[in-house]
Amino acid sequence: MDESSHDSQSLRSASLRGTAALAGREVRRVLRLWTQTILPAVATALLFLAIFGVALGDRLQQVDGVSYLSFILPGLLVMTVAGQAFANTSTSLFQAKNEGYIEDILTSPLRSAEIAVSYMAGGLVRGWLAAAAVAAIALPFADGLHRPAVAAIALALTGIIFSALGVITGLYADSFDQHAFVANLVIAPLALVGGVFYSVERLSEPWATLTHLDPIYYLVDATRFGLTGVQETSLAASLPVAVAVAIALGAVAVALLGRGWRLKP
Repeated sequence: MDESSHDSQSLRSASLRGTAALAGREVRRVLRLWTQTILPAVATALLFLAIFGVALGDRLQQVDGVSYLSFILPGLLVMTVAGQAFANTSTSLFQAKNEGYIEDILTSPLRSAEIAVSYMAGGLVRGWLAAAAVAAIALPFADGLHRPAVAAIALALTGIIFSALGVITGLYADSFDQHAFVANLVIAPLALVGGVFYSVERLSEPWATLTHLDPIYYLVDATRFGLTGVQETSLAASLPVAVAVAIALGAVAVALLGRGWRLKP
């Protein structure tokens, strides 16, 4: 092996170790602070289930042939994954910028894609663990599972999309106000009008059209199909669109990190 090949292999090995170390740091942060990162999200989702699924479920009985609790559970899982994946990734990068240690990461041998994946790892673990806890508690009271693999794919795509969006927001935000703007005035409204608590087929115009323009609606619908079999849109349309959005946001996050957007003086 010549010297250049040896150097290249050493650099690749250092990059892999650095990626694993940074990703491990983000995951350990989530697990160590589980009372702040996971427990509140689980409690909030269960509170929604108790209020809407139990209290209103007695009046609504069934929606599209399934109990109301089973109908809203998939949407709450999507909301949980989306909110927690976004919050973890965006706040981690925001803190790294404010506290100045992002410069150490930028001067490491890690490439921009590896940095993005490392930060996204914490968001994915946080979102998926919170959703898994909610599902473990609520599924015994639901109507059963239809195609769990489809639901798992939809929730995986939800985590990737919103953790990538969290990277972009973390790079953009220079203050808590800017961070809160995206979380409270973009993600929260999209989640609430994404068909979590209602069937779009029962809406009048223009609300039905507005819901169909909401990208979260398709993730909710795919997850609902996987858990209950209820479907309002085609998987052949919703899942490929979600994959395209995930790839696009991931590419944007990597490109912005590569340019040092709002990171370098």
